[in-house]
Amino acid sequence: MNDLEAPPVPNLSDLRLSTRQAHLVREITVHNRDWRRGGLTMGSGAFVAAIATVALVLAGPGTANAFAAWTPAPTTPAPGQVSSAEAACERAAAQPPPGAPPRVGAGASQVSLVDTRGPFTLVLFGANTPTQGALMCVSGPSISPSSHMSQSNGSLPAPGPGQLTLDRLQGETADNGQPYTIAEGSIGSGVTAATLTLTDGSKVVATTGNGLFLAWWPGSAVVTSATLTTSTGATTQSIVSPTRDTGSSGN
Repeated sequence: MNDLEAPPVPNLSDLRLSTRQAHLVREITVHNRDWRRGGLTMGSGAFVAAIATVALVLAGPGTANAFAAWTPAPTTPAPGQVSSAEAACERAAAQPPPGAPPRVGAGASQVSLVDTRGPFTLVLFGANTPTQGALMCVSGPSISPSSHMSQSNGSLPAPGPGQLTLDRLQGETADNGQPYTIAEGSIGSGVTAATLTLTDGSKVVATTGNGLFLAWWPGSAVVTSATLTTSTGATTQSIVSPTRDTGSSGN
């Protein structure tokens, strides 16, 4: 009898898995609606099982995809989502986990910017100064705010008009060990929108406001460029991305 080897399993990025899962769930939903119109009803139990099967196939056996609901562009928050996240972050800042930098435990200050992507909320407190950076806090499924807070040592020089400065690239991990990356920085006058291009070729739309920007994505890819929108149109700025910082987190 000949021994047959199983074909190799392709190595897919977390971002591609999340995007593919969202596509398949939409396909299942559309087919389910078509079957109902044609007089064939798919049982709710079978429908739930189909979605669960898709999640297992995409995330791999024994591994839950912590970022299945993540989106590459910001979304409108659900009622109470932002206020709940801010309150959780303030409680976490008041009682930082063991090993957190002392400045993280000083408490959260005024909210500067909030980025929401599905059920995930990224809150930026305070502002960057030359000696101390703003406090970031993330909350959402598989991400506990008490262990996902970080604060950088300071900011880079302010960007010029129509430009962007990437002050910090923070590397974190979800509660199940899956990595994700946060980008935070400043935008110059006239910039109304920013889209980041990553080393894996994907694009992430940033949240902008108060002269700042926020964005995050599953995986460990870093930024290569930014497409900036101003009143005169869109321009592309090359970015020399800093190394992912994994040492200033409170987890």
